[in-house]
Amino acid sequence: MSSEPLAARPIRRQTLADRLAEDIADRILSGALKPGDSLPAGPELARQYGVSRAVVRDATNLLAARGLVDVRHGSGVYVTASQQDAFGDALLLSLRRAGATAWDLEEFEQLLFPAAAALVCEHATDDEIVAIRELAGQHLSRFEARIANEPGDREASPPNSSDLPFARTLHAIYAATHNEVVRQIGEQLASLRRHRDWVGISAQDGLEMDRAFLDELISILETRDPTRAKERVERLMGLPPQAVDAMKRTPIGDIPRIDLDLPTSGEMQTS
Repeated sequence: MSSEPLAARPIRRQTLADRLAEDIADRILSGALKPGDSLPAGPELARQYGVSRAVVRDATNLLAARGLVDVRHGSGVYVTASQQDAFGDALLLSLRRAGATAWDLEEFEQLLFPAAAALVCEHATDDEIVAIRELAGQHLSRFEARIANEPGDREASPPNSSDLPFARTLHAIYAATHNEVVRQIGEQLASLRRHRDWVGISAQDGLEMDRAFLDELISILETRDPTRAKERVERLMGLPPQAVDAMKRTPIGDIPRIDLDLPTSGEMQTS
């Protein structure tokens, strides 16, 4: 029988502040305490739990460090809203420090999005599909208005997550999977994406690219065929080699500049 200890380190002992913070966190995560709700004042919270004000203060600091409450001096302690934005900022910072590229993001999205489309076909309500089409239409209308207000052969801005209607379209698709993990991860992907700077493609051409992409995507979702949807979306998301090369050279969070007239890296190696 091994004489090795069962644990490499002793179990951490919980202080009163840890236990109080854990109980309040459970209430927040269960929805008993909702975003915007205020916690009882320090003395009242101390009375309810039978602890000192110092314990309440320490527990509040622990909750604030986890982003679950916002301490407003002179006002009170309030339950925060979703931490999606903070999570997205932290994720981008971590990926930038790790040297991730726009292609790392795109490649992962090419794995997730077709699977998400299959889930939409399987689980979305008819109203959700209608809402997705309406959001796509808002994006195209906004693109058309920009062209009308800025005439000339300007370069294109294809599917762009920083464009609110397009981002909302992606969010609606991920939400229609009815899978909370997919929704939250998908929304973070959408927030990290940047539009692609297609060199030499006019804004009108970019609009038609968007229209073709979104019309095909929504038509796929309307089939309600999960298996075929996954296959078709995988093909729909394919990119030319020049785009892949440009994304591999672009740090995540920056805009890839794609020149379709340039040879690909493979072509350059053989020349």
